Amino acid sequence: MKSTIFSLRHKLLIAALAVLICGSTPNVFGETDLLELGPASAKYDDVVVQDVLRVDTLRLESGEIVKLIGVRAFGDPARKKKIERDKYGFVVKENVDLEVPPAEQAREYARELLEGKHVRLEFDAEQKDDEYKTLAYVFLVNDNTFVNARILERGFADLQIQAPNLKYARQLRDAYREGRAYSHGMDE
Repeated sequence: MKSTIFSLRHKLLIAALAVLICGSTPNVFGETDLLELGPASAKYDDVVVQDVLRVDTLRLESGEIVKLIGVRAFGDPARKKKIERDKYGFVVKENVDLEVPPAEQAREYARELLEGKHVRLEFDAEQKDDEYKTLAYVFLVNDNTFVNARILERGFADLQIQAPNLKYARQLRDAYREGRAYSHGMDE
């Protein structure tokens, strides 16, 4: 009986210490704390896009990674190929395919639309994904363009609506239907 009480006290003490340590540790997954995010978070009313990683993923100037809600990029992101060399150390050139892959076309479109631009982020019920990326609807500050829908209506991405993030589900579905007409030969 006495050892059970001791182990319970010991467990409570360890739990209390863990809470204190975690509470004073900076957020290792980015600068955004889940408590800071909210539907009307003024912190995200005007932020600058530093880089477009994929048509559905961007990096803000703060370094925070943002995933566009309702948008899914085609295929895997482009990876740098390993350079092949012959026995003398010279680079072996491969035949160049002049057709630009659909994923690269989509990324280039998103770059033109977003890089260096001021955007406003809007959040839904789920604010982080499994990889701790911020989930958001993105709007251009200068003309209030709904970026998530614009990418879909141009046919540069697939639709991916997942509950509980359903705030703009209807607009995204409509944009995707319109984008099927554009399609750019991407679903072939």
